[in-house]
Amino acid sequence: MTDFQSSRNAVLEDDDLQEAVISIINTATANGSGMGDGIATLAKTHGFTLTLDEVYAHQDVLGQGDDLTDFELQLISGGQQSMSGS
Repeated sequence: MTDFQSSRNAVLEDDDLQEAVISIINTATANGSGMGDGIATLAKTHGFTLTLDEVYAHQDVLGQGDDLTDFELQLISGGQQSMSGS
């Protein structure tokens, strides 16, 4: 399994990591940049090695397949709702 897939699985299993990803995406959206660096840094702090190129190469993984998680659906729809509430 690649570090990308391993880190993706870790995020899908951890509400705190999901919140961190949402925060990175929201900040990058507001600033107009920084998503790839933020995701790569988050992955590194949790023991995964992702390059900026890998982050962007896999950004289209969302929206593929029929088994999207609620978290992935939230990312696709641009939802900024807290994962711990409703």
